Amino acid sequence: MNWLWNFIRGMGVSITVSLGTGYKKMEKPQSIWHPSPNFNDGRSKPVSCIVLHATATPGLASPLAWLCNMASKVSAHYLIDLDGTIYHLVLDENTAWHAGVSEWKGDPNVNHFSVGIELVNANDGKMPYPDAQVVACAGLVAYLMDEFDVKAEDVVRHADIAPGRKNDPLGFDMGGFKRRLV
Repeated sequence: MNWLWNFIRGMGVSITVSLGTGYKKMEKPQSIWHPSPNFNDGRSKPVSCIVLHATATPGLASPLAWLCNMASKVSAHYLIDLDGTIYHLVLDENTAWHAGVSEWKGDPNVNHFSVGIELVNANDGKMPYPDAQVVACAGLVAYLMDEFDVKAEDVVRHADIAPGRKNDPLGFDMGGFKRRLV
């Protein structure tokens, strides 16, 4: 391709290239920084997957404390409360400890190439995911998809990456959620 540019420049021709119109990078949704000590600095692979989880508790206080307790040895990048409030626990460029023994598309250790999002929910299949929570999650996921060039097919449930070991987020309408992302 360089030969073409050199040829055109040698001809004294000026070319204007349009890179499209109106593309605006998505803005990151507002969040509350509440750091967890449970992460590894950096990543060994680029982000290519977003994993949705459920906390298995109906309230915020317990999972927020647990995800930020060094003794728990678990974390997520984000935690979204029932009212849609987003808590940012681990920087996106770091590796949170949310997936455990896991695999996606034949690639093990999903923590290394994913962003983990916990949704406050009892994970009993009966407790609903309130619209405010789903809307906040969709905004965050859309931002992350744009930021890291993640495809909708790579927005998954914990149950998808750890089948037989995990079932969360139980009762979450993944199909309806993904339609919000398009």
